[in-house]
Amino acid sequence: MAELKNTFSWSFSAASDFEECRRKRYWGKYAMWGGWSKNASPLQRTAYRLNKMDNRYSLMGRATEDAVMWALRKAQAGGAPTVEEAYEAAARPMLNRAWKESKSGQWEQDPKRVCCLWEHYYGGAKGESKEWVEPVIEQTRTCIGNFLDRVLPRLAEVRPEQEVHIASPESGGEPECFEFEGIKIYAIPDYVYRLGDVWHIHDWKAGKAKPEHKDQLALYGLWAHTKHGIEAGKIMVFLEYLRDGVMAYEQVTEDMLEAARESVKMSVTDMADFLVDEDIQRNQALPKEDWDLALEPRSCRMCKFYELCEPELGQGKPQ
Repeated sequence: MAELKNTFSWSFSAASDFEECRRKRYWGKYAMWGGWSKNASPLQRTAYRLNKMDNRYSLMGRATEDAVMWALRKAQAGGAPTVEEAYEAAARPMLNRAWKESKSGQWEQDPKRVCCLWEHYYGGAKGESKEWVEPVIEQTRTCIGNFLDRVLPRLAEVRPEQEVHIASPESGGEPECFEFEGIKIYAIPDYVYRLGDVWHIHDWKAGKAKPEHKDQLALYGLWAHTKHGIEAGKIMVFLEYLRDGVMAYEQVTEDMLEAARESVKMSVTDMADFLVDEDIQRNQALPKEDWDLALEPRSCRMCKFYELCEPELGQGKPQ
């Protein structure tokens, strides 16, 4: 079998990590590479394991997504799903499984398939606290309820045959992506369908609104335009803030697409500054020390790579 190559790629989340902390990008893209191999160094193994770590916010987002898609499928089959049904059928099993896996410690041997929660790994006694467990459950239920009340009625006429298949990381194989100027760009919208010749792209959000979410929608528009040839005026993008029951939407314009292209190019250029000879084809990282730590050290305490940076930070265990 040919050896896997760590090729340069770009995604909205990778760019966000890079902007937040250069070192975070180093651990998550370069130091972890090969950490799954039996010949990996201890540092590679640790970086790979930590890179797979979840936290309560990502867990809540996944539980919400599972539940709303379960509810959508039931409605398409003629049912009338309730919050309790969707939570019990999809969200609760996922949350319980993740909790049990994280507590089992089996993620040490199989971090790719077994969940490890930041709250258990770094949280100490607080990892068991109802201060975060109960709010996750309650907010997940709230998100499901707002989906059923405010979003599902707008999707009532959408049939499975109108949906556009999206390759997710959980489905195995290559996640949804497209090529832009020779670079693989990952873009994974939550739900996409066609009404006539217009594409509707939805992104579920279980948390609060952030300004950068609009940039994420523009990237999804660029995905539809570049990979599928859909013209700008026939792409609608929707942000569904399920916690607050609020929806924001836009019709994609040529200006939005051009802004997305420029944003990606600028980010790629900035990332290339931390590669040997700025060569993204070679994609060899500069030494760890050249990758700056976060400007705001307090943000490090919630980072999954804290263990690796702690000797330089000297802050002690996260609280």
